[in-house]
Order: sequence, then structure tokens, then C-alpha cells
Amino acid sequence: MKTKFLILFSFIFVFFSCKGNDGKTVNKTDEKNQAAVKEDYSNYKEIQFNVKSDYEDNSKKNLEISFADFLFKIQFVDDRAYLKASFKNKIIKDFQQVVYNFTYDSDYFDAEKRVKIIYNGKDGYLFLPGYTEEFQNFTVYKFNNHDFKFNQALSLNSHNCKNGEIFLDHKNESFYMVDKVSKTKCIFSKEDAYPVSTKEVQQDLVQLQQNENKSGSSLNEFLADLNKDGKKDKISVYKNDTAKDDFDKTHFGLPLKVLLSSKNGSIEKSNNNLVFSNSSNCISEGFSTVATKDSYFTIEQQTCFDYILVDSYITFKVEGNEIYLHKYGETYFDKANHERKIPDKTWTVKEFGKVKFENVNENFLLSLRNR
Repeated sequence: MKTKFLILFSFIFVFFSCKGNDGKTVNKTDEKNQAAVKEDYSNYKEIQFNVKSDYEDNSKKNLEISFADFLFKIQFVDDRAYLKASFKNKIIKDFQQVVYNFTYDSDYFDAEKRVKIIYNGKDGYLFLPGYTEEFQNFTVYKFNNHDFKFNQALSLNSHNCKNGEIFLDHKNESFYMVDKVSKTKCIFSKEDAYPVSTKEVQQDLVQLQQNENKSGSSLNEFLADLNKDGKKDKISVYKNDTAKDDFDKTHFGLPLKVLLSSKNGSIEKSNNNLVFSNSSNCISEGFSTVATKDSYFTIEQQTCFDYILVDSYITFKVEGNEIYLHKYGETYFDKANHERKIPDKTWTVKEFGKVKFENVNENFLLSLRNR
């Protein structure tokens, strides 16, 4: 009889212990239960990320969210939001419209604070604030190093997890939140995706591409297989619309962009400071062309100082997904004394080390001349 009583007591104890885990509150002192919650949600963890924003310029309002090698750039056009996802400077998803509530009972800064990311070291989920009447809700996007796409829309339907951490049940891809103070568990429910506007999308995308470039007006394009993958890569040169006259707009201070093809998309490298500005004291031709050969490309341009014309050649080499300065050369012609012979000069990696394309600028190159 005593044995039967002990078995019955043990059964009741286990029954109510298990039932406790299904409640809405996890006991703060019950370390086993808290550990069990995290184990159920695999190794996805809510992470900290960097935020950089510019909400002042009406034509270029944007928010950049970054961590590790990921960058999510959100560009705002009126009351609409578009996101571009990149991994290691490679575009994995070009601008697409996303649901991001920064207008309804919210603003740019409030919306920014509500963004959340959970990540497991390989892939993750980006939670963007949705449109809500009462409870928290999010539009969720799944991402990894080669893809970014809509996942689902969620609503919390509870006020008990205002300061909560999000977890993922990897078995059925469902989410819930645990309040950081009370340890209250709040279940997310799926909602219909908030409809996105499509009427102005194409016009918005054109505007976004213009805003991505300093000028927005394409001057010339050069095609070549620089990374030797059998596909054409593109070097684009853009007009400098901030210059004082039409000649300067197409010859000085021109932004450049290099788009390298890859298996999972494209890798974009930009530099607005390679083509020299027109700050000389004598007339010169400025930008001339871009020459390509094998994995190399050279920016050819002409500047002038003290009545000496300088033809310069900035040569870069493509190595995998990176572009490095290979050499810089100058030839000279004295406009005041045509008989004067000035030796050519060339600087190589031995003088300046390994420098990435995006880190080369006019001041750096001119400093080589003055060494």
C-alpha cells in the first residue's frame, strides 16, 4: 500500500510540474525551466546590431542596420520603405518594398528602436515594426548570406511582454517572446501580411537608383570579365551634377561604381573620389577613359599644376571579390617650356602597400607625388 501511495504521489508531482511549463509565466528562480525554454528554441539568439541613420535629407532619408558582415539599408520614399540586403559588400537582394511602420502612431526614431534580429551564426530573421492598433506586431524577413525574403507577419496580442526577447521554435518555425523582467511568455500569432503599395514602386526604384549614385546620371559604362568567371563585369562612370559647368560635370569629380558578377548575385564597389576635382591653376582635360585588360582596369585622366600637364593612370587589380590598387603612374608636359623633359613616375604596392579600391582617393594619390 505504501509503495502504491509513493507511485501515485510521484505521478501527481510530475504531472503538475510538466503542466507548469505550459503556463504564461516562467518562474524566475526555476533555472531548469528557463534553460528548457532556450533549448526548445535552438541556438537562435536576439543580437545587438549597429544603426546609422539620416532622416534630414528629404531625398535620401535612410536607415542602415549592420552586424557581422550583413548590411540592411532601408531607403524611405514618402510613406514607403525599400530595403537592400548585402553580405560582405555583395548585394544579395536589391531594393524591394518592405512593410516598415514609421508613420502610423510612430516616427523614424520610434520605429528604429523596435527593430529586432535573431541569428544563429548562419541565418536569421529581421523583425520590422508593423502597423498596429493596440498590440505589438512585426513583419518578419528571413535571411542568410545569399538570400533575403518575406517570411510572415506576426502579432503579439498581449501587453505582458513590453520588454521582451524573441525566441524561435525551429521545429515548426513559430516565435514567442519572454519578458526580460517578469519572464512572462507571450505567444505570437500569425497575421495576414499587410498590403504594400505597388502603384509607385517602379518610379520609386528609379529614384532610389539615382540616390545611390552621387549624381544619378550615367556618363559611360565599360564591360569586361575582370574576375574571370565567364561573365561581364561593369564599371560605371557618373556625371558630377554638382560641378559648376557642363564640361566639369563630365570630366571632374566623377563618381565610379564597379559591379562584379558572382554566383549568388553581384558585388558592388563604389568610389566618388578617384577622378580628380578641378582645383588646378591651369586648364586640363580631366577624365579621359577606363581601359581594361585581363583582371586589371585603369582610370586615365589629365590634371594640371603650375602649367605642367599631368596625365595620370590609376590601375587596379581584381582579386576574387576584392579590388586593390596595383600601381599609379604620371607623365608630364611643361606647357611653358615644350623642350623640357620631365621623367615619368610610377608608384607600386612596394611604396603604398595593399590598398582597397574604396579607400583610394585624390589626396592619397597626390601625396605619393609629394613624397
